[in-house]
Amino acid sequence: MTQADELEPEDDAEAVKAPRRSIFRRQAAPLLPEAGAAGAPLTAVIAVMSFLAVLAMASLLIVNRAASEWTSSLRSEITIQVKGANADEIETGVEAALRILNETEGVIEATEKSRAETAALLEPWLGQGNAEAFLNIPAIIEVKAAPPLRDNLDLLRNRIVAAAPGASLDDHARWHDRLSGAARSGQAMAFGVFLLVMGAACAISIFAARAGLAANHEIVSVLHLVGATDGFIAAEVQRRFFILGLRGALLGLFAALAALLLAGFAVRSSAAADNFLPSLRLGGWMILWLAAAPVATCLVTAVTARLTVLKTLSQQY
Repeated sequence: MTQADELEPEDDAEAVKAPRRSIFRRQAAPLLPEAGAAGAPLTAVIAVMSFLAVLAMASLLIVNRAASEWTSSLRSEITIQVKGANADEIETGVEAALRILNETEGVIEATEKSRAETAALLEPWLGQGNAEAFLNIPAIIEVKAAPPLRDNLDLLRNRIVAAAPGASLDDHARWHDRLSGAARSGQAMAFGVFLLVMGAACAISIFAARAGLAANHEIVSVLHLVGATDGFIAAEVQRRFFILGLRGALLGLFAALAALLLAGFAVRSSAAADNFLPSLRLGGWMILWLAAAPVATCLVTAVTARLTVLKTLSQQY
């Protein structure tokens, strides 16, 4: 057997394997290497941006829902407080106030809180059992009123004060205005943080796209020599940044959802959760809105990279 005969099987095997390696390489390797687009570091940065964007969106939604829950009752209810030197005087005032309320048009419902319920409202400040033991607690009547009556409460206030001198009427207008103003401020702040995160994502994408073009300058030059247009190169960069942005956005979304779930458990286990802190329930619609934040981050990253590449190529070539 000659030397050529001994090498012939190996050459045939290499001839069979070579096309497979070249086909696999064309399918797997991107036109612009991932290292040129910052790769893993860019994915990590986008994940952080997505995490902050989801938290900002969650803050916006939570503040909006909490403000709606807090102010809905204030818009429809008024409170009458009846004071007195002793329990009999308070009871007499309550009966007189209820009689006036039952005779007033526009009063939907009037309910007197029990002494225990009223004392429970003071427990966060005075401690359990102290209010009933040491104080002559005023009576509280909760009234649901129709909008026409709420618009003009002066007549009802004067009638109640005349019938029960120790009574006072509160329409919660001051608290409603304060809560509404605080909610608007919180929503504006959360939306501002969201816009800042999107701006940071744009800046990072611009820097990474320019760095990617610089790292792959030779490849870009060859592409231009073989007739590739700026739009084709920009589309390749956009595709690469979209993939990186999608990875980072999903990582940020999952991390933010985990953080919100942990915060929700912490709030629900807190003793003051029911009285002061808004709920952190993640419903279906809320999750959909939260998912919009990483989607926006991903799209902003990809589109910004495309525009940056088009502008840079138009200046260099």
